[in-house]
Amino acid sequence: MFGGAITYSVREFSGINVLDVSGNLTVLTADYFKSVVHNFSERESIMINMENVPFVTASGLNALVDVSYYARNFGNRVIILGANIDLKEAIDYVNYFDHIIFAQSLQEGKTKIEYYT
Repeated sequence: MFGGAITYSVREFSGINVLDVSGNLTVLTADYFKSVVHNFSERESIMINMENVPFVTASGLNALVDVSYYARNFGNRVIILGANIDLKEAIDYVNYFDHIIFAQSLQEGKTKIEYYT
């Protein structure tokens, strides 16, 4: 669980951990979200399924960029799955597409992890 307002579970897809997140990614949950994702991404690349994340604030956007860069420091990647149109538009608005890797499916995410790492 992330700070009471967001929850997560972990599953595996073809040897890659998938973090299924539910709830809002806001200033109240961003620090704990980063802490959890940092722990995974220090060891391996991961996919974050955000299809059940209806609302992401500026703090949440910054958290996504932070975990992406953090993983890269360890030679790993964070792939974002299931981003809704509002999240994609916000990322486009702040010009973060160069910093975050998106995938439409688990298989595409796996391919991007293999390609980018």
